[in-house]
Amino acid sequence: MIEQLEKGLNSLIGLNDIKKVVYRDIRASIATGEQFPHTLLGGNGGLGKSSLSSAISYELGYHYEMIEGAMVKTRNILQQKLTDASNTARYYNKKLFFFVDEVHRLLQEPQEALYYPMVNGQIAGSNTKLQPFTVCVATTNSNLLLGPFLSRLQNKWYLDRYRKEDICRMVIKWLGDVSLDYEVGCINIIANRSLGIPRTAYNLVKKIRNEVLSRGGIKKVLVSDCTNTFSLESIDPIGLTKDQVSYLQALHKAGGTPKGVGGLAGAIDRDILIVSESIEPILLSLKFIDRTARGRVLTEKGYKHLAETNQC
Repeated sequence: MIEQLEKGLNSLIGLNDIKKVVYRDIRASIATGEQFPHTLLGGNGGLGKSSLSSAISYELGYHYEMIEGAMVKTRNILQQKLTDASNTARYYNKKLFFFVDEVHRLLQEPQEALYYPMVNGQIAGSNTKLQPFTVCVATTNSNLLLGPFLSRLQNKWYLDRYRKEDICRMVIKWLGDVSLDYEVGCINIIANRSLGIPRTAYNLVKKIRNEVLSRGGIKKVLVSDCTNTFSLESIDPIGLTKDQVSYLQALHKAGGTPKGVGGLAGAIDRDILIVSESIEPILLSLKFIDRTARGRVLTEKGYKHLAETNQC
């Protein structure tokens, strides 16, 4: 169990379209007394799926419990975690909001173990009713989920990259949280390197803060602090990391021949899982690469980015 942040949907910057739909379903659930629908939150890493899940639970007044998909290896472990969470929710006299992060890493057997409880409200083979509960899952790859499990998730909401204005608001808030003033232009510079991803923006703010503290003197973010940080961290003009640029360069060297993810991972000396879950998603989102039946290829847009930034 983790401690739930006492913050609702209004505390989240951005996500305006999704929040409208969420508010609708929350009001309907409260009005009817029905359990909030089982829900999938999809999208690239760093977009705030976990924060959104916690905020939904808070608005509903449910007891919030979270598990990591990769940590649940068997049916029995999954059933025990759900039972324990249910008992805790019952102790607090609340309904349960059972959040599974990175659910695509949940093996087939634990996924199957959720089928019966999600429909019947109890563990298969048990006569004991679970506390009323909602399963909410987050994933960067819903294609890895079993069809019967996916079909039981009534809501399927996908988060996109954020607008620049929303990222700017976040950056201003985070700089305020660490009591740092900033030169005019710094907010835009940071937001422009964030690719519309809050986690990326937050990580940049922390690195730039370290740059300010390291250089000493005035505790104010200067434009030079931002540019120095981008240089030290090998962050390119639009915010791509060194690994992401290396990936594009490997495809460029292939001269249009599709390359498999294993070959690309070897070419840039990174684990396949890191490539598929951390490096590729944003490049696909930017349409810099494309997936074909034969492998990955560099798109015209991806080639143009390398050429315009002298990274060919």
